[in-house]
Amino acid sequence: MHAENLYELEKKDLDKAVATLKDAFQDDPVWNAVFRDDPNIDKALTGFFAIPLLYGMKFGKAYATSEQLEGVAVWVPGEKSSMGFLRLIASGAVSYGSRIGSVSMKNLSTLAKQLEPDRKRIMSGKSYTYLTVIGVGSEYQGKGYGSTLLKKITTECDETNRYLYLETESEESVRFYERHGFRTEQKIVVSHIDVPMWQMIRPPNAR
Repeated sequence: MHAENLYELEKKDLDKAVATLKDAFQDDPVWNAVFRDDPNIDKALTGFFAIPLLYGMKFGKAYATSEQLEGVAVWVPGEKSSMGFLRLIASGAVSYGSRIGSVSMKNLSTLAKQLEPDRKRIMSGKSYTYLTVIGVGSEYQGKGYGSTLLKKITTECDETNRYLYLETESEESVRFYERHGFRTEQKIVVSHIDVPMWQMIRPPNAR
């Protein structure tokens, strides 16, 4: 499997791409904590993952490993990393927010208020790409699909001399990203749910 042969997602792939991400993140400590009190967690997660997918299709890039969507990734230019209301409307993603319960939405808002200022500070003065989400279905994990997706993004960043920024929620993921040239800029504890997150960057042409 080569990064140049990845499949570019279209809106017709949305449901399947959401299903891949829901499966990939089923054991994620942050999202489990954010959505644990939602009366309809499955519906809320559908809305939650549909938003970055649609946003990426409009303002960045959204790819899968193949038409089978074993793994998917979304990335956007740093200047489009803040999902303002007008941009959400333009992407067709805004309606998916209504699927997320009020408690979960409050948790997400609190999290964004903690992460966004950090991202702006860490990336201040840098030309960068924001890796919004990357996930591989549980059946396909450990088989190189995540590395293939990431290779496409890092190659693009190297060619355009851009940093790559992301947030992740597990030490296992931190080690994975370190193998691809990332370093941890900051580790935080998400205040209202008391779980850690790592904010990581990869300089262009890192090895």
